Amino acid sequence: MWHLWRELYLPATVALSTVAAIGYMVSHFRQGRTKFTLLDSLQLVYLMAIVAATTAPIIEAASTGAKQTTLLESLYTLRSRIALYKAQHGDIPPLLYEGTLPQLIQATSALGEAGPAGSRHPFGPYLPEGIPVNPFTGRSVITAIETFPPTAASGQGGWLYHQETGQIATDLPDMLNR
Repeated sequence: MWHLWRELYLPATVALSTVAAIGYMVSHFRQGRTKFTLLDSLQLVYLMAIVAATTAPIIEAASTGAKQTTLLESLYTLRSRIALYKAQHGDIPPLLYEGTLPQLIQATSALGEAGPAGSRHPFGPYLPEGIPVNPFTGRSVITAIETFPPTAASGQGGWLYHQETGQIATDLPDMLNR
């Protein structure tokens, strides 16, 4: 959470507070007052604190909503590509290997053998850019699970994959059943 504050919330609240401060100062000098007193400085600091305190939760909520939307889009993409792979390979799901699904990333033969695209490997690649990243964790690792739907997150932070059925879910405790 700290990295989000440092990278997103802090610059945004500083920027909005600065805009409020500039607005206050412009208003102050437009009234014909040329001196900036200690009371003016305190009012300016108070105004900046109020703006920062009220905008941080709004920015955080917007960021969380955007991540949730991206997560669901990535999950939909994974599920649709797995379904397409299964449809083209006799209802057999892609194999999980070392935390990824190489049969989705590379072109495959009718038997599911990965290789360079061409006449021997006419299917795919289904995900040429690779496995999507889970936007909440920044990880794209896929972890095998024994049952679907999953009952617990793995702690790896990417995706949970049921090899037998080809079903995939998010690896987040609050979003296992999405």
